[in-house]
Amino acid sequence: MKKIKKVKCPFCNYEMPIWYNDKSKAEGIFVKCKGRNCKKEFEIKINVK
Repeated sequence: MKKIKKVKCPFCNYEMPIWYNDKSKAEGIFVKCKGRNCKKEFEIKINVK
């Protein structure tokens, strides 16, 4: 079974409701943190070399 992980905000470490597995690849996706006091935007980069 593949392990599913959540994306964490790099500013406040809030675990976003975005899931990915070890084979996922992504870059250029920008999201706004859902953390109560954060709300900062950041780029999701997964397995980018």
